[in-house]
Amino acid sequence: MGEKIRVLVVEDDADTLAAVAATLREEFAVWVARTGEQALEVAEELGFNADVVVIDLDLGRGMRGDQFAAEYRRRALGPARVVVLSGVPAAYQIARQIRAAAILPKPFDADELVRTVRVLVPRAD
Repeated sequence: MGEKIRVLVVEDDADTLAAVAATLREEFAVWVARTGEQALEVAEELGFNADVVVIDLDLGRGMRGDQFAAEYRRRALGPARVVVLSGVPAAYQIARQIRAAAILPKPFDADELVRTVRVLVPRAD
């Protein structure tokens, strides 16, 4: 078996972040950030080469999720597979605008989130 799929999760709500990270850590390597600015720092550590980026659109004060996604995509070395995980009313429209690979509503379904990441990064086992 090869390296684990690398997932960067950007979510400002601590409880949601913990739940998403715990769900994904069972199968994937997970990095987390609570703000767009922090997410850029983590992404830099990853060489802007995460396999999947899961983002909330409303990150509180500072950079929004769509702004982070645009900046990440500019710097990404490979394909930027973005999954929007959001309860924002205009989430579907914004996800289309930022060319997100998938959108999942909050509250999220853990199995659906794991399946989505698997589908976006097929393994060559």
